[in-house]
Amino acid sequence: MDKIYILKKNKLISGPHSLQTVKERGLRYTDMVWYEGLTDWTPADQLEDFEGSIKSSTTIQKSIFDKFFGFLK
Repeated sequence: MDKIYILKKNKLISGPHSLQTVKERGLRYTDMVWYEGLTDWTPADQLEDFEGSIKSSTTIQKSIFDKFFGFLK
């Protein structure tokens, strides 16, 4: 049976999600995840299931910069 994931982004909790759905939605290093078997909310970057799916802080900062100042390029 596949795991069912619950996400906590900032204060917003959503789910249940499949692994594929979570990866499609994207995760940030600040997002927390819970699924049956975990004792508490766990940072997404500490779970092997999401390895390679998490946006780094530099990617996030760059995307914000590009959003507002991309016209300067």
